[in-house]
Amino acid sequence: MQIRKMKPEDMEWIIAITESAWNENTLHKLLEDRYGLIGAKGWRQRKADEVQVFFGRIPDNVIVAVEDGKVVGYAAFTIDAEDAVGNVQDNAVDPEYQGRGIGSALNKWILDHFRDEGVRIARVGTLLHDKAARRVYEKNGFEELARTIHYSMRL
Repeated sequence: MQIRKMKPEDMEWIIAITESAWNENTLHKLLEDRYGLIGAKGWRQRKADEVQVFFGRIPDNVIVAVEDGKVVGYAAFTIDAEDAVGNVQDNAVDPEYQGRGIGSALNKWILDHFRDEGVRIARVGTLLHDKAARRVYEKNGFEELARTIHYSMRL
């Protein structure tokens, strides 16, 4: 497996992974489960659009895991240089490749990059019920800081 910076042609793979890997681990899905289809797009398209727009703004801060010429995972990050805080952003691994250490390898790459850039604190957030993501983050040394509650209501 190779980890490298994202190339523009990787976006198609990233979108496919996003649509297959996120499932109940995105607020878009939870809102749709509660209220039904929101607007004209399903939750998969909403999440894919969100990732595409965000990654388009920070392409140098997106890495991909490649195996046999295929993008099998991705991760994004941001760095607040003034405060020396790094944030692990959206990341996912193709469900067919999960459980092979790819998510951990992507996170380790980002953490090593943070260290090289002088980052002193690394942050990441996930939903409480996303046990797979929590395992990856904890395996890489993250410790729980706080829990957030998301509320919604129909108007």
